[in-house]
Amino acid sequence: MKTIDLSGKWNYKTDIDDSQTIDSIKFENNNFNLPGSTCDNRIGKKIEYFDKISKEAVRAPRERYEYIAPLWLQKTVNIPNDTDGKTVRLFMERVNIASELWIDGVKTDRQIIELSTPHIYELTGKITPGEHTFTLKIDNRNLLNLDTMASGYSVDTQGYWNGVIGRIELQYEEKEHIDSLQVYTDDKGITLKVVETSDVHSPFKTEKATVTVNVTSPKGDLLGEKIFETKVFNSKQVDYFRYDISEIDYWDEFNPNLYTATVKYECNGHTDIKSVKFGMRTIKTENKKILLNNRQISLRGTIDCAIYPLTGYPPMDIEVWRKNFKTIKSYGLNHVRFHAWCPPECAFNAADEIGMYISVEMPLWLNHDVCALETGEDPIHRQYFMQEAINISKTYGNHPSFIMFSNGNENMGDFDMLNDITTCIKAYDNRRIYTLTTNFDHPIMPCEDYLCAYEAGGHNVRIQNCQDKAAENTSLDYSSAVKDVSVPIISFEVGQYCVYPDVDLIEKYTGNILPVNLDAIKKFMIEKNVYHKLNDYIKASGDLAVKLYKEDIEAALRTKDFGGFELLSLSDYTGQSTATVGILDVFYESKGLISHDEFKNFAGEAVPLFKAKRIFKNTDTLEAELDLYDFGEKKINNPVYNLTVQNGEQVFYKTSTTESKVSIPLNSITKSTMLSVILEVNGYKNTWRIFVFAENKIENNVRMIKSEEELDDIIKNGGKAIVTKECFKNPIHGSFIPVFWSPVHFPSQKPCGAIIDNKHRIFDDFPTEKYPDYQWKRLLDNSVGTDISKFAGEVKPIIETVPNFFDNTASSPLFETEIGKAKLLFCGFDLDGDYPECKQLLSSITQYVNSDKF
Repeated sequence: MKTIDLSGKWNYKTDIDDSQTIDSIKFENNNFNLPGSTCDNRIGKKIEYFDKISKEAVRAPRERYEYIAPLWLQKTVNIPNDTDGKTVRLFMERVNIASELWIDGVKTDRQIIELSTPHIYELTGKITPGEHTFTLKIDNRNLLNLDTMASGYSVDTQGYWNGVIGRIELQYEEKEHIDSLQVYTDDKGITLKVVETSDVHSPFKTEKATVTVNVTSPKGDLLGEKIFETKVFNSKQVDYFRYDISEIDYWDEFNPNLYTATVKYECNGHTDIKSVKFGMRTIKTENKKILLNNRQISLRGTIDCAIYPLTGYPPMDIEVWRKNFKTIKSYGLNHVRFHAWCPPECAFNAADEIGMYISVEMPLWLNHDVCALETGEDPIHRQYFMQEAINISKTYGNHPSFIMFSNGNENMGDFDMLNDITTCIKAYDNRRIYTLTTNFDHPIMPCEDYLCAYEAGGHNVRIQNCQDKAAENTSLDYSSAVKDVSVPIISFEVGQYCVYPDVDLIEKYTGNILPVNLDAIKKFMIEKNVYHKLNDYIKASGDLAVKLYKEDIEAALRTKDFGGFELLSLSDYTGQSTATVGILDVFYESKGLISHDEFKNFAGEAVPLFKAKRIFKNTDTLEAELDLYDFGEKKINNPVYNLTVQNGEQVFYKTSTTESKVSIPLNSITKSTMLSVILEVNGYKNTWRIFVFAENKIENNVRMIKSEEELDDIIKNGGKAIVTKECFKNPIHGSFIPVFWSPVHFPSQKPCGAIIDNKHRIFDDFPTEKYPDYQWKRLLDNSVGTDISKFAGEVKPIIETVPNFFDNTASSPLFETEIGKAKLLFCGFDLDGDYPECKQLLSSITQYVNSDKF
């Protein structure tokens, strides 16, 4: 096949009110660069920053130039003589959302509406050698009635860019050519589906043809040639050819082996040769397991929502995808779910090379919770998405990384439509596993191979709704769900813990996207006088998010025969009211919260697991179960557990055992402490913290202020006392678990962590680090804080709450101050709780206030 590159400058004309026609359009500008978008070319309404924070301001970053309307493009193309008598087509790799083509003012075929695969116009017999004028009309309006949520078409993700961002070229070749080449692998070799074209149009007239197949191994060795004779009786004919491979190098995450199949088609004196890369892999589900190459795999995934802040559209450069996938893999993950969209070809190529498992969804997200429509309410959706599924399969189906397919995200409505699409596409292409829709527990249909949801069989399969239980111990799993659901379960969108937005990232937005949301949050921080605390807020909220992600992930890893998990997300989602939930920022750069090696310790291919309570009295015995999540390249047989428990720098307990249970007395501990648990198996290491509380003296002669009258008295007459939460004006309720997703998208007053002055003498006997761990959960959940910026005197916060970005109130549940003649410790914690950490905090507070340190 030969190509004529049509990239470069095109004439253009905007058509904001869709009033132009091919006869009326007049092109006055000649500097629209393709590939590119209207924003690339600085066309459209220029977006400005908002004056102040609002729900609209923080919804999402915006294209610097917004253009949602038809755009006309025109270019004069010289068609060479050797196209005469050939098959000719116009190929445009990725267009948003619709295109129409005229050649010399004559309409060519119908409008193409397509989001996921190339727009291709067949021009055979419609164009001759010589100079011709190509006119395109690109329309990025919501022609498919998709609403605003699907990542393939949403202001929250890649926006509504207009243009052609991939290859744009004329392609031509002999009429006798290979139109399509699909490779179907099994455990003995491959079956090739070859679509051959010719000028034969009758079953009563045939042409002899020869198809020659060569396969090259991943090492570059030629495996031998097979020649097949066939008879061509149709202009576009389908044939299947078998090629066995005796010694197979399988493709998987550890060994991304890629073969090349080269097919030569000879007919009527013409020859066409085409090649395709493929991986030898099979995938199926059996006995609630996902089997890749007949070996069970476990998915450890993240989500890609098409948020790329430099381009504003999906990268068409394979190097970007290589970098991102390598980063994801460095954190121990092996899977990416493309959330309500399908990535371009270069993403699949990079995933094939690196060994990344890919789940693809169509740009479909419709339910009445978030949209005016539900699935199937617009009749065009049945026809469009059936064809879209086929198009995706034909275009990207050869990629071994493409192992899973869902019709879309969180769809409700016409499950009959989704069932029909899934049944048909699964029969059409068995190279991957399928589900109706991602999320929402539902009865499993016969066509479904797996379920991806946050509830399965009526059971929770992510920690969100069972945080109290997860806080008690490190033993939570989802075995009940596995028992009650007939297919493998993948935990849906795990995490979503709000990390305080890094508003200084504004400087990195040097491309098409304007970070209006970050700018609005920054202005609000300055207004509330907390901008100088930005780094502390990021670190504290991020530390908490990392701890909670660890618990979410380990719950999935502890569950035998669980299909896996998909985080939301390793990197930030900057739309839907600014959901900065990532360990990485939106540029896939680290926030400095945890190294990839540390994250991999609890999210990698093999993870030691320690199942025990978190909070103990020193009169208890630590009973723990040791386990190993093991999905590495080579199975660890008869694992040896090397367990070390440290009390500060001192080794408190150490053993090396093949037994799965240990029992550790704690009665030698005389001071409340935090123990560090390190479990190592065959070079894989994981760590936990547990807390042991000793009996401590509570000073009963400390004055407790519980009313305004008492407070006024001590301020006037002097003394020192603890001011309890009853005296907190306009109390702000505390919470250990931070804001879910975004405090605007899901309105919430919750904070996002806390900053502790852990060197303060009040914590001499209370074990804590700078940021809270699970010893603070019950305490923070039963606490109130108050706005410390409203105090006239100097306030010394011992614990400061990290506010959410839509509140930004500097509050504290525990702080010191002097008012009038009184020295006061304001304490918003409930000190009457009958649990070890509460009693220890009461002891620590009363002893501190009763000492000369206060």
